Amino acid sequence: MNMQQDKPAPRRRLWLRILLGASLALNLLVVGLAVGAALRFGGPDGARRPPPVLGAMLYRELPREERKAVRREMRERSVDPGPGRKAATREVAALIRKSPFDTAALEMLLQEQFERRETWQAMANTVLIEQLGRMSDDARQAYADRLEDALERSRDHGRKRKDKHQ
Repeated sequence: MNMQQDKPAPRRRLWLRILLGASLALNLLVVGLAVGAALRFGGPDGARRPPPVLGAMLYRELPREERKAVRREMRERSVDPGPGRKAATREVAALIRKSPFDTAALEMLLQEQFERRETWQAMANTVLIEQLGRMSDDARQAYADRLEDALERSRDHGRKRKDKHQ
């Protein structure tokens, strides 16, 4: 028998495993960063994401206290939200599956959902306008500047805000 077979494995194998593990982790990190950058900045074809939705931008750029006041007012003026998104989607799917297909029922359901969204949006607009009316001229000017900055950020790949607002 050979005496070398009874000896324990050299320590190099442990270091080699650690080195290979670190190399794999680094490769996964690089791949993750590349995929994240592609998703954030439009992928290899350079496609740009659309500008932000105006309503969301109007709300998001309000100072924190103003956003809280808008949310509080929206809760106080609550509108019938109707079924949640999942329930509404299930209702639509059930109507689409139904045989014979009832176009009038589907049209009526979609119209009801549209009217609920429209009512909610009108209320949100009213609350926002009222909140802006309560702000000082300087606060409204700063808000308008943040809106323009937000639009520029959407064009500039989401770079950070110039000035933070609370």
